[in-house]
Amino acid sequence: MEEERSDLEGRRLGDRYRIESLVASGGMAAVWRATDEILGRRVAVKVLHDRLGRDRDVVTRFRREAVAAARLSHPAVVRVFDTGQEEGLNYIVMELCEGRTLQDILERDAPLPPTEAVAIVRAVLQGLAHAHRGGVVHRDVKPSNILLDGSGLVKVTDFGIAKAGFAEDLTTTGNLMGTARYLAPEQVEGGVVDARADLYASGIVLYELLTGRPPFRAETNLAAATMRLTTEPPPPGARRSGIPRALDAAVMRSLARDPDGRYQSAEEMSEALVVAMPGGGLAPTVAAPPPEIPEDVGAGRASLFRSWMLVPLVLVLVAGLAVLGFFVFTELIEPGGGGGRGGRNVEARVVDIVSGRDFDPIGGDGEHSEVAAAAIDEDPASEWITEGYNSPTMDKDGVGYVFDLGESVDVTGLRLETTLPGWTFEVHASEQDFTDAPTGQPLPSIDGQETFEAEGSTDLELEPVTARYVLVWITNLPPDGSDYRASIADARILA
Repeated sequence: MEEERSDLEGRRLGDRYRIESLVASGGMAAVWRATDEILGRRVAVKVLHDRLGRDRDVVTRFRREAVAAARLSHPAVVRVFDTGQEEGLNYIVMELCEGRTLQDILERDAPLPPTEAVAIVRAVLQGLAHAHRGGVVHRDVKPSNILLDGSGLVKVTDFGIAKAGFAEDLTTTGNLMGTARYLAPEQVEGGVVDARADLYASGIVLYELLTGRPPFRAETNLAAATMRLTTEPPPPGARRSGIPRALDAAVMRSLARDPDGRYQSAEEMSEALVVAMPGGGLAPTVAAPPPEIPEDVGAGRASLFRSWMLVPLVLVLVAGLAVLGFFVFTELIEPGGGGGRGGRNVEARVVDIVSGRDFDPIGGDGEHSEVAAAAIDEDPASEWITEGYNSPTMDKDGVGYVFDLGESVDVTGLRLETTLPGWTFEVHASEQDFTDAPTGQPLPSIDGQETFEAEGSTDLELEPVTARYVLVWITNLPPDGSDYRASIADARILA
């Protein structure tokens, strides 16, 4: 395949996309790293192989990929920017994700810890749920079509055989589409396919992540695919110890031969996985192995309490308690006093956040409202993330996120966590909801500062202001990267 398209390197497609290097080549197309010379950003260009470009049905399906995927805008779905045809070349321009495929991780690290495996599949299900709501069924969910980018975000790609609800189903010609190893029974039989086929494939992916092997094995992938028409696989727990029974049950339900016996939506399956494996958050990174503990560590710990060390340890403990008592006494007689950064009142409490939403009032169409709840779900592994922009300035004054506290309180502090540090923001507060550009009262801040930079974890101590709504107004995105974004993984508001 690579030799077939070797002439593309250095070529300019659509009078703007400069092809640079080959990323990967599959049975249908080759993916190239390229630069969009008009917008000045790195992109991926998928080019249909010449031998398939002469097949009208394949070209139609290839173009459908662009139409179907371009309708999707979600952090867990690789975005499609453009499509074109030039001198017999059919191509699609997509978001460039630098990272690894889940197939790479399977080959190197499987089986994964159950919490990690569930986290990855839940992120996949989040992207599929968005696609299904838009009437798009992927039909080719497999590890090589699941990417983990450099920041650990999970993204589903390659809707090359997706079934768009508004278009004719090309598989009625009798062609068996998709990778046989991950096909649902109804796909093997050539029956009607809906979103539940994607859930079946997601179940197989989860099975492999948990056990390091597929649920069905045979001499060929097609033979393994036909086994699922008559055979039940063993539960993951039968092949690997340490898998909770509830997780076993969730996987087996996703692999039910009858679609009616499976979960009926990606959201339902994701919720079931949360119950079965509560520690499985979203957008994970692959965990490093725990450090080895020397065999004599127990003896070392015991030697810590030899009699000759007791006296200095007691002295250190007494001194520490004295210092702590001094600070507690100072705070009690002068709450908030003595601190160069404003000091925190000991009675400050975390406010219940009733709801949260994206805020895009300046010529925008929303900032991933479907995942807005991830910023306030008390799970730092999930996050709300902005749209990707072409520059840190976003070509507008800003975008934001609004917290609704349910009632007016005296707001005194804010804590944010993000996986994309380096963006700057203002904080505004108001008794009324924000419906236009931010007009609420800016929260007075320490040292007279009104613009803050989001670090991995950012704590702000603020002069009290009475408000029900608090707006984090993002003014600039992180300066490094070709796809500029900001995110809120967790938030706390103090009063």
